[in-house]
Amino acid sequence: MKLKNIVFMGTPEFAVPALELLSKTRFRPILCITQPDKPRGRKQKLQSPEIKTKALELEIPIIQPQDVNSADIISELKQLKPDIIITVAYGGYLKKEIRKLPEYGCINLHPSLLPKYRGAAPVNYTLFSGDKLTGNTIFKIVAKMDAGPVLYQRKVKIKDNECYSSLYHRLSILGAEDILNVLESIEKDKTQLIKQDETQVTFSHKLTKDDLFVNWHQPAEKIWNKVRGLAEIPGAVASFRNERIKIIEVEIMDEPSDSISGTIAEVVKSRGIILTTLDKNILLKRVQPAGKKIMTSFAFSLGARIKKGEKFESGF
Repeated sequence: MKLKNIVFMGTPEFAVPALELLSKTRFRPILCITQPDKPRGRKQKLQSPEIKTKALELEIPIIQPQDVNSADIISELKQLKPDIIITVAYGGYLKKEIRKLPEYGCINLHPSLLPKYRGAAPVNYTLFSGDKLTGNTIFKIVAKMDAGPVLYQRKVKIKDNECYSSLYHRLSILGAEDILNVLESIEKDKTQLIKQDETQVTFSHKLTKDDLFVNWHQPAEKIWNKVRGLAEIPGAVASFRNERIKIIEVEIMDEPSDSISGTIAEVVKSRGIILTTLDKNILLKRVQPAGKKIMTSFAFSLGARIKKGEKFESGF
């Protein structure tokens, strides 16, 4: 059996490598479905999803329904008679009528080792937890979120200084290859469905503004994991002189902290700002003041004339 009619569903940058790779193979999608254009930024200017830009570039037909489960969309899909539907960070729920439509069902690429970190922010939570291992899972979509049987898993070692942006990108590139492998296995009838162990389930909820705040009263390692789990976008957030500042990169120091957490212990020339935490000092390496570009913390200290004893706060 050859998979000919393939529908692809995706929205953010994470989905782009998969669509691009599939377009170069016999598995080129006949249709791409993505979310509607949405206002972004301070000016709330309408912007297209990254996958729409790539689909237009690749000349793959694209639709952006407000409700993917509407009668009109289901009717359109029935006419296309898809063999399989592939979803990668689409951002919407597929009801039973769509899930049962393709002969080989609907499959999804999820950047975690399911059943760990089901939900919207698996890459962030992997780094928040200080995990040494992560990966991609491709599973068959069922009614319950991220709970379907697994077709394929790839384990990936997390690099020592890897942050959200770099890990997100790496998993998206590997995920494109993983999807290709699964499609080839389906054609050869070599896939096996492995039930997820419900006793091992953990969740990663969609990040809120409160999730972005750095708590300086925590151990240095926990702060380090929080910062790299949000870098470079959206960025961990702190307050300095009642102004919002993003903490982009930090380094754990050897010396123990000897004053109230969040206090500037020292400003080291050409290195940056050293802050106290619950246990060890940390070096702020890169920051992003409100309305400015990412810069070294030393450059920031010069411009702001920062002094020892000033404090970074955890919130507003």
